[in-house]
Amino acid sequence: MGRLKPCLISLLALLFFTALAVPAFAWTHGQFSATTDACAGCHIAHAAEAPKLLKAGPTQAQFCFLCHGDGCSSAPYDVKDGETRAVVGGGVYASTAGGFVNEFIDANSNYQVDAGEIKPVTSRHSVWGLPGETGGVIGNDNRDDHLFIPGGTNQFAGGSGFACASCHDPHAGGRTPNDGYVTGTAGSSNPRLLRKSITIQDGANTNLYVSFRMQTVGTFSYTPGAGIPVDSGVYTVIGYTYGSTKWCGACHNKFKTANWDFRPGQGHANFYLSMWRHPMDAHVLPPPGFDGSIATGTPVEEYESDFGVKRLACLTCHRAHSTIADADGWASSWPRDLGAPTPASNTSALLRMENRGVCFNCHGAGQYNCWNDNRLVLAEDGVSYIPMDCSNCHPSTEWHFTVGGGGYDCSVCHN
Repeated sequence: MGRLKPCLISLLALLFFTALAVPAFAWTHGQFSATTDACAGCHIAHAAEAPKLLKAGPTQAQFCFLCHGDGCSSAPYDVKDGETRAVVGGGVYASTAGGFVNEFIDANSNYQVDAGEIKPVTSRHSVWGLPGETGGVIGNDNRDDHLFIPGGTNQFAGGSGFACASCHDPHAGGRTPNDGYVTGTAGSSNPRLLRKSITIQDGANTNLYVSFRMQTVGTFSYTPGAGIPVDSGVYTVIGYTYGSTKWCGACHNKFKTANWDFRPGQGHANFYLSMWRHPMDAHVLPPPGFDGSIATGTPVEEYESDFGVKRLACLTCHRAHSTIADADGWASSWPRDLGAPTPASNTSALLRMENRGVCFNCHGAGQYNCWNDNRLVLAEDGVSYIPMDCSNCHPSTEWHFTVGGGGYDCSVCHN
């Protein structure tokens, strides 16, 4: 026993110091400690290939693809090919945002990548460093230094090019959703590392809080070099809760319209900057047969604090990264932004559904347009319309919208 005692003491000491060392292996995007190894996952002090001492480049997109575009061998989220991969206890899931080069479509719902299920995108959000990008190219580095913003009154984004970090904060720290809502606050990060502040030419946009509903689909395990294996949960977005209209509107501020002209025949449209524009963040009452799924339909935001009110948001009609939808015929023949240096036509514009399926899904062939809706009735003056029953659209009777005897306060649905 006397001989074993020193060995036992040494073993206990080794276990003790090993236990202390484990927290040093932080998640790459946050939760760092004083002895973290995570900095070395992205940066190298004296032999970096890209600015900010990044390990790969020369563009930021190429650097991010080092982990998020390599077939999910070092991170579960592949934003190059639009897939999320749970190595342990799960399969392959389609990215809700899409991929920048391809998009995975699980056509047979077996959570595996089968032949023909990786499809090239038809439009994508502009990002400096991706093949085929155009814009204010400086030198030979293919940098969009002053990238035109469709639907932006500021016209251009300044800085050193629109890149992944324009939308995502790489140091914000991940959040464990525990199969529920992940909501950004002043003291906690947004889901998917989305920034809470975005600065463009017009100034800073702050307090951009977003809420998503998440679901655990498995576990991802990765061993950095010869280090200790790092296990993390893998999560997919299964619902949008609130915030995307304000968030996207930080740059695309022409489309951030909520105060429409309430005149019959104009369908609540807003006349803003010389054009009629679809209202955003408005209350939606989905029609029969409505497809509200993230995978194939037009998902509306569901505020958990608004008694089930559903709202139209940017992510209802558009994907954040890309789409594989096609736009043909009339859907491809009209320029979407007349102020652009080269007006865009023949583009799928990140739309979730083919052609203008996103319109038909809510409005049908016009039978669900507001002023033709059988929930409204022509008033005695023969011109204006009043609701037959406010509770059809405004189900609460405890708020201040009192035409007809009940409904929400206007500010609940309209910012």
